[in-house]
Amino acid sequence: MEAIFFQILVGLSTAMLYWVVSVGLTFIFGVTRVLNFAHGSFYMLGAFFALALFKWTNSFVLSIALGSLAVGVVGLLCERGVIRFTYSLPVAFQLVLTFGLVLIFEDLVRFIWGSVPQMIRPLGLGVVTIAGRRFPIYSFVIMGTGLFLWIILYFLLLETKLGLMIRATISDIELAMANGINPHLLYAFSFFFGSFLAGLGGALTLPMCSASLGMGERIIIYSFIITVMGGLGNIKGAFMSSLIIGISESLCAFFMPSLTIAISYVILALVLVVKPEGIYGEA
Repeated sequence: MEAIFFQILVGLSTAMLYWVVSVGLTFIFGVTRVLNFAHGSFYMLGAFFALALFKWTNSFVLSIALGSLAVGVVGLLCERGVIRFTYSLPVAFQLVLTFGLVLIFEDLVRFIWGSVPQMIRPLGLGVVTIAGRRFPIYSFVIMGTGLFLWIILYFLLLETKLGLMIRATISDIELAMANGINPHLLYAFSFFFGSFLAGLGGALTLPMCSASLGMGERIIIYSFIITVMGGLGNIKGAFMSSLIIGISESLCAFFMPSLTIAISYVILALVLVVKPEGIYGEA
């Protein structure tokens, strides 16, 4: 039982990291109905921006904050520059465009930072002993960040005027426009905020793994799995799906290591067979 409890803790840490990144993709789709394939590239940019800022400021917290904001600005510029012209086009055009952004960002990162993976020095937070095993304190930081983000999103969407406008636009865009709501401003905000969250996820990984080219490829797959499994655009569904995927992977790594790489796809397939619209349905 102690080993299982430890694996669940590991799974919760992984789940919260998945949640931070995937909720950005979910938020963007919920507001704009755009499946942003470049979301993984924003995750990668968050890691490299935070890495560069950490070398300059020597403050991990400041580098995470500034790096994530910088990624949010990049997402905003992409939305205003090119993505906004695809809102009335079929999804295939949006996917091709955002995949083109992936290629551009990959080359930019290669040109600026090179192809060698880079990592910051350990933060020195230490470890605690749980169930007879050493567990990084930094994992609790990630869990706390994920829970704090849930509270922020709940307050934003349900307790603020901005949240009311977002929900009105999602529910009936024509009626929202008739009441003076400018959807294009909300679309711009959604890309800024969603990209910020992707960058935040990338920055948070730095003490655990290196910043490298292609690091966004794996996370975008998981983000799509979580977004589809929970229900397209459904934030509550993304949170629940992140928990299911993260904990399932951790337990599978303990009991059936050879199946760990496939467990997420198996769970997604089972959910879609039972509920094709996702756990909570499309927002």
